[in-house]
Amino acid sequence: MQAKAQKIRVGLFTAATLFLLAVVLIVFGGMRFWEKNAHYRIVFDSSVIGLHSGAEVFMNGIKVGSVSSIEVARDDIRKVAVTIKVMDNTPIHADTQAFLQLAGITGLKVIDLRGGTSATPPLPPGAQIAVGVGILDKLEKQAQTIVDQTTDLMKRTTVVMDRAGDVMTRASTLTDNLNAVTEPALVAVNNLAAMSGSLKGMVEENRVALRGTMAAVNQTATGATDLIKQTNTLISGQATQLFTSAGSVVGDLKRLLGANEGPLRAMVFDLREASRSFKELGRDLRQRPSRLLFSDNPSERKLP
Repeated sequence: MQAKAQKIRVGLFTAATLFLLAVVLIVFGGMRFWEKNAHYRIVFDSSVIGLHSGAEVFMNGIKVGSVSSIEVARDDIRKVAVTIKVMDNTPIHADTQAFLQLAGITGLKVIDLRGGTSATPPLPPGAQIAVGVGILDKLEKQAQTIVDQTTDLMKRTTVVMDRAGDVMTRASTLTDNLNAVTEPALVAVNNLAAMSGSLKGMVEENRVALRGTMAAVNQTATGATDLIKQTNTLISGQATQLFTSAGSVVGDLKRLLGANEGPLRAMVFDLREASRSFKELGRDLRQRPSRLLFSDNPSERKLP
């Protein structure tokens, strides 16, 4: 009898528990079932790694929905199309923008809706929400830029190091060449030093003789200068006398020609006539050489 009563109590407790569970399921499931939601589409231009279906959707930091699906855009495989589900009364307008945000330090991402003013019309369900440029996008672009610049810097550093190695090799070769040139130069310097000492000794030994020679040279130069001066004076005087004599001779010739101008002209005329006669005689002789032996009209010979 006691066992039967215990079984009845256990059964009632189990039934009550199942009833309460059913009520809870009906209440919460019914809320979600009868809850009105709106779906929107967001197309991202780059990877959305860290975002998954069921990820939370916030609007200005307030949870308003979740991510329904993630797929590659059909019109452009480089883009990612994300469908979100938000509460029907969420104020999404035409100027509202969607941003990818990190959810803590786990690397998971959520979608945050920002912007939207009452002046712009509400965005109807099924429409596409514009993507904004968030901090993550800026950081990714800056990181990519830094990576590119670092790569370029590494390439330039490699080139500079190669050039530095080439310069070091050339410097080593130049040093070897300088060493090869320096040794003969040192020998030449030592030889020059020895020669300089020898020349100095020779100069010291011959200083007196050199002084005497220099004095003799100076005396000779002075004498030559005096001789040149005397020669110039003598030549100048003789040249003056010569020019004076030449002037006198020219004057005498002018006077002589003036006094005998008539006879000279007659003599010149006679010379011209004689020259003309000689020319004619020469011409006749070339034409008739017999004139040297016979006259122009030879006389007739008479028989006895």
